[in-house]
Amino acid sequence: MEKRRDRRIPVRDPMSFQAQAGPGEGTIVNLSANGCAFESGHPIDPNATLQLELCIPNEKDPVKVSRARVTWKVGDGMGVEFLNMNETSKARLRHYLEALPPDAST
Repeated sequence: MEKRRDRRIPVRDPMSFQAQAGPGEGTIVNLSANGCAFESGHPIDPNATLQLELCIPNEKDPVKVSRARVTWKVGDGMGVEFLNMNETSKARLRHYLEALPPDAST
């Protein structure tokens, strides 16, 4: 099992993605600066590479992750590692995470 670099915080935020099989939507269930877990009924292959748009509450534009890798998949749930995102997106994501209580629950 991989060791995560950052603790993931429980959230329930919408997201969308682009996979090889086409576009899809889902719900983020936990989030860190380096990855997230989400649920989606869209078929995604394990080890797939995706483009993500994370919808952050109270922000007009989504945080874009230009490249993420699926690290695990069970049923409709999956985890992804963020591989590539620009500095503005990284800063926006970190700002959002810092504003969340560390014991936030779903």
